[in-house]
Amino acid sequence: MLPHLKVPNSSRGLVWLVLFGAASVAFYRVNDRIVWDVCRRERRPYRPDWTRSIYWQWRTIAGGWYEDAKYAGLLWPKAAATAAILMASIGSVLAGILDDMQG
Repeated sequence: MLPHLKVPNSSRGLVWLVLFGAASVAFYRVNDRIVWDVCRRERRPYRPDWTRSIYWQWRTIAGGWYEDAKYAGLLWPKAAATAAILMASIGSVLAGILDDMQG
């Protein structure tokens, strides 16, 4: 990192937290639109609290969710939101490891 751009470790953690929070909101919003589209296509009632449903939890994890995203026209946003979550998670861990290695 450039010496004149050095950020204190406590501030860096806050930056990672904000990035992860933004990625999580994007991830939720994309999944919400996919659920809405699936409900519309399958003539199911859309419930705003779908995240509490075992059915939807299983359906998003068990596979076929990217296929549903494709049908909803949200494949790229879903892939980008997933990548953002992974980058924020892995990036914060790697930054912590690199900070520890530097002393």
